[in-house]
Amino acid sequence: MKEKYNKVWNGEDKDFYGGVEMFGKGRIDIIIPKTNFAPGDTISGNVVLAMKKPVKAREVNISLIGEQTTTRGGATSTNRSQSTVRIYDFKHRLDGEKEYDKEAEYHFEIKIPVDLLNRQPQMPQMEGVLGQGFKIVQSLAGLGVWTNWYLLARLDVPGGMDINKKVQITIG
Repeated sequence: MKEKYNKVWNGEDKDFYGGVEMFGKGRIDIIIPKTNFAPGDTISGNVVLAMKKPVKAREVNISLIGEQTTTRGGATSTNRSQSTVRIYDFKHRLDGEKEYDKEAEYHFEIKIPVDLLNRQPQMPQMEGVLGQGFKIVQSLAGLGVWTNWYLLARLDVPGGMDINKKVQITIG
């Protein structure tokens, strides 16, 4: 469940979606001014890491990830199957291997490729009467395809539980 916060960021009042505290080690937050984007936009924000105790880690990174889910089958859950495929994964390293022992803030900018939505493996889109008929058949067959986009901030802890936070975004 997303928790919405309001925080002053770069002197402006911005909404952001809060982090998760992992087993007393600390927490990580992703601060972005909005969650709706279009291809060609730049996602700008900050990742805030607040440690309760020192932790040795490989890196802090932020990723833009797209996962496409396809549902097939009938009206009952026993006849339905679902598969998810990662269709896009861009990782940006914010800091390297060291002992993280206090609060740190990292600015990031991720440019969304202009052709991002064209690259996705999608169901074919048909126009006109044929397209409407195809949509009806998909609905009756229980076939659905959708893409989830999210940012993932992560403190990569070797041999231990990573500290991470996922924020759902919309690209369209």
